[in-house]
Amino acid sequence: MRVTLTRELELLIREKVRSGRYADESDVVRDALRALEQRDDFESPALEAALLEGVRSSRRQYNKRTLDRIRKGANELR
Repeated sequence: MRVTLTRELELLIREKVRSGRYADESDVVRDALRALEQRDDFESPALEAALLEGVRSSRRQYNKRTLDRIRKGANELR
């Protein structure tokens, strides 16, 4: 796989490696991709829809069963 980066991103990656936090450029990119994956999971449209459903619905007791139902519905939308 080949990836083209802007000069600014190349400098950022090199700066991260120089900081000593990362062993090499690949470590920086892997960490960035993991963060992107976590953000995408957090910002899931299915999760947002399930949360909006809960906010817009009539008041219900919120308990583990309710949370499980919301999670199940969100997973089905993926």
